[in-house]
Amino acid sequence: MIDWQDLTEEDAVDVAVAEHGKGATMSVAYCALEAYRGVDTPEYRFWFGLFLKLAKREHVGWA
Repeated sequence: MIDWQDLTEEDAVDVAVAEHGKGATMSVAYCALEAYRGVDTPEYRFWFGLFLKLAKREHVGWA
């Protein structure tokens, strides 16, 4: 995967979808889960924050 720090939010969504082949919100969620690894990291916060933005836009469940 491309270094997440160099990505705009739009590019990050494109990378996530290309890697996971799902919808934008689901693909970004997978990236957040992959970045978590049991500890809160800047990469996890980036992906999870992006997930929350997408989920809010789509009115998904609890987000």
